[in-house]
Amino acid sequence: MAKPIRFDHTYTISIAWGDMDAFGHVNNVVYVKYFETARANFFSDLSIWNTDLKTLKAGPVLTHLDLDYRKQVSFPADLDITLGITSFSSRSFDISTSMWTKDGQCVLSGYAQIVWFDFENGRPASITDSMKEIFKSMVDRYNGN
Repeated sequence: MAKPIRFDHTYTISIAWGDMDAFGHVNNVVYVKYFETARANFFSDLSIWNTDLKTLKAGPVLTHLDLDYRKQVSFPADLDITLGITSFSSRSFDISTSMWTKDGQCVLSGYAQIVWFDFENGRPASITDSMKEIFKSMVDRYNGN
């Protein structure tokens, strides 16, 4: 596994008692929920997507998820979920994450591939020029450009 990156956007989540499994640590599928919640917050903060529950003409659709579990976490705890765009093309982008304990230990790293989707026409759509500008600055920063 590559060394984890602490990305610029941070969303903090408190572990709930019900997030644990029979072995006393956070269940692996719960991290997917944490990542999804942080992504929705990230998209809203960047004005890429509005989380209001209304019909959208286009929006992000998850096509692939890849997570590396690094350390166990149990209740009680808070996690800082960090996110950043690490690559993009004309119709899709990768959003990477790393999750950190308050004492600085990385417990998970991974990424999601997202396609910008035209819901009315039922097919992938081009991401906007303003999104490309935002994405380019992040990709350049995380790739050392």
